[in-house]
Amino acid sequence: MLYPTFNQPILIFFVALSGFASGLIFDLANFFLFPLKKQKWLKEILYFFSVLIAFVCLYFINLEINYGEFRLFTLIEFVFFLLLERFTLGFLWTKALSKCYNWLTKLKGKIKWKKKTKENG
Repeated sequence: MLYPTFNQPILIFFVALSGFASGLIFDLANFFLFPLKKQKWLKEILYFFSVLIAFVCLYFINLEINYGEFRLFTLIEFVFFLLLERFTLGFLWTKALSKCYNWLTKLKGKIKWKKKTKENG
């Protein structure tokens, strides 16, 4: 199907944006999983839905902007921006989340220890 050339930058922008947003969906799944590290079944379910949402997002962006034509560069760009988000911003989110979680568990432990010493003493 022939369509105007100015649609190509729009396609590239929206596919990149959807790849980045899909990476954020994976970060959100990891955010919910971080305190529940031992729940392997929950991890599999959340990752399944994250992948499903990511590719549904790609499908509808491609359908709307690219008139349903699927091209290899669209998939490559989507995966590139998904991985770019995961290895840059996703890494920073995970690091910040783990520091906050460790700080909160230490704080919770100190509060419990103070309550026990007041009850005993």
